[in-house]
Amino acid sequence: MKKGLEIGIFVPWEIGIIIILLGASLIYIGNRQSKKTDIDLDNLPFIKPTTKIVFGGAMILIGFIQLFPLLK
Repeated sequence: MKKGLEIGIFVPWEIGIIIILLGASLIYIGNRQSKKTDIDLDNLPFIKPTTKIVFGGAMILIGFIQLFPLLK
């Protein structure tokens, strides 16, 4: 018999919703920051916009995994 991925949760589902919201806000901030056309070498961002978007997407994925118990 073939088993599934057996991905478990490590925080409650309420925290999963907060992780999803934080990830969505990171994607929004990264998207807004990447649309700036003027590049000032003295004011480079600490974290690049692409990195914020990638981390935001990963956080949304992890948040959805935390919501799996609600599907039962």
